[in-house]
Amino acid sequence: MRALIRRILPASVIVVMTAGCVGEGPRLLLDEDPETGTTASIGIVLPDTVARRPYSLGGWVMCLDRPGSVTIDKVDLIRPSGGMVLQAFSSRLQSRTRAMLGNAEQPLTELEFPARSPAVTTPCSNMDHDGLLTELGLQYGKTGDRTARAEGVRVTYTSAGRQRTVDLDLDVQLCAPDDMDTKQCRDMYKELRSESKGDE
Repeated sequence: MRALIRRILPASVIVVMTAGCVGEGPRLLLDEDPETGTTASIGIVLPDTVARRPYSLGGWVMCLDRPGSVTIDKVDLIRPSGGMVLQAFSSRLQSRTRAMLGNAEQPLTELEFPARSPAVTTPCSNMDHDGLLTELGLQYGKTGDRTARAEGVRVTYTSAGRQRTVDLDLDVQLCAPDDMDTKQCRDMYKELRSESKGDE
């Protein structure tokens, strides 16, 4: 399946900031530049999607602003519509021999993500050494055949016994086949058709 992905830079910081004090646990950064605090606004449009099929997406890196460990408790969709659901989430360490996910019509568990998301323990300082952080995987689905959408995700995690949240500006649309009423779906189908004509 081909996804239309657009990243818009820069965007405002999407991490929920908390006042720092001695004894606080690490803060989870999600697809954020640790030095500048900026993130991308990401739009993903998938064509020809149908009800109850898994649509797995990945490629977003997570790390901690200091050494330690955090546990992801849940991931919620922000402003879902059209029957959009989050079927599953997980995370895995990045690898030098395996590319990050991208998108696939398979459950996360069939894509080398563990059934239960492990604790995140990679500090952002790893980026300066081996460069390996932690990848977040999200498995979307929808309850009906019409176009569905979610405008972002909110990750709730526990650090040093305290729950915090971090938001990702990830706009995902699962387009119904031949949906020419929704602008993003219409634009994508026109683009795909023009590319297929060019290949003839």
